[in-house]
Amino acid sequence: MEAIKVLLVDDHEVVRQGLRHMLEADKEIEIVAEADSCNEALAQAELVSPDVVLMDVKMPGVNGVEITRRLKQRQPACNVIMLTLYEEYLAQAVEAGAAGYLVKDIKREELSSAIKKVSRGETVLSESFRSRPQAAQNLLRQFQDLLRPARGAPGSAGRLTHREVEILSYVARGFANKQIGYTLGITEQTIKNHMTSILQKLNAQDRTQAVVMGLQQGLISV
Repeated sequence: MEAIKVLLVDDHEVVRQGLRHMLEADKEIEIVAEADSCNEALAQAELVSPDVVLMDVKMPGVNGVEITRRLKQRQPACNVIMLTLYEEYLAQAVEAGAAGYLVKDIKREELSSAIKKVSRGETVLSESFRSRPQAAQNLLRQFQDLLRPARGAPGSAGRLTHREVEILSYVARGFANKQIGYTLGITEQTIKNHMTSILQKLNAQDRTQAVVMGLQQGLISV
């Protein structure tokens, strides 16, 4: 199997070295280039055609969100994971085309897994965000603001049952399956079955994407 080619973009050399050290032990991942600015990131991306870019949000001059937007315009197939300490940039990052949003204190295993997931076309969000209901709600409000012009767009969301819409609403507020089951008085396995159905009907890769699609189509709100 060919290794996943990764480009590191961060203006701090020590951060890039740390990321390289974390990932170089994984034989399925290869760091092919580094960049510390917008122009260098775009140039390196064109040169090495990375599968995944690990992008810092806070960059001097042009920030990581704007770099991501420009990169996706030039190379739509490139998958970008934003690395940050700030949750407030999530919505802008997704709007710019990022496939992942992770905190910088992420563990080695989670980072490797995230890179592999986005290289397969999936989306990823740090567990630290998903496990904090208030943070998740704040982030999803940002999604809602960005996606509001697209509400009412046709899609498969209309096929969701009332119960599925109810469950998706709880997911949007940061509830885990066990919490949803307890609240609704049904088993966790039943929640899992409903979530499987929701993902299939929306053609979503994961819970986060299902919530975004639900917001976009006006099916749920936060």
